[in-house]
Amino acid sequence: MSLFEECIEALGENVHVLYDNSREKILSHFESSFPFSDWGQIEWKNLSSYAEVNTFDEIQSFLNQKMDEYNDVVYIIWDEGTLPIIQSTLDKVFEAIDDVTAVSFDTWIFSPSSGYVIEIFHDGEVKVGLK
Repeated sequence: MSLFEECIEALGENVHVLYDNSREKILSHFESSFPFSDWGQIEWKNLSSYAEVNTFDEIQSFLNQKMDEYNDVVYIIWDEGTLPIIQSTLDKVFEAIDDVTAVSFDTWIFSPSSGYVIEIFHDGEVKVGLK
């Protein structure tokens, strides 16, 4: 079983795997919502609000402070361009985070409807921010 398949299994029910046009629409929305550096990391200084975090509680605290409410539906995007994008919920992603981040070097958890992103960069740096 591949790391991707293990991730899908760990996320459980109600996971949607997006290929082709659906994948491209989410990816395009993601890339137009946040500025990226040449090396593929979000340019955080260009966002209205962000924080470096160490725990999921800190992520939830940031989101709760910055937003009255936020959508739990998120998309998992990896730096490996051949991988599909996964739709799940933030809670499920947090529960299976080791499996999610094992799939590729860099991982983004993106909520287009709420306008936030969580970047888990390969150097161990984790940031959350709003567009």
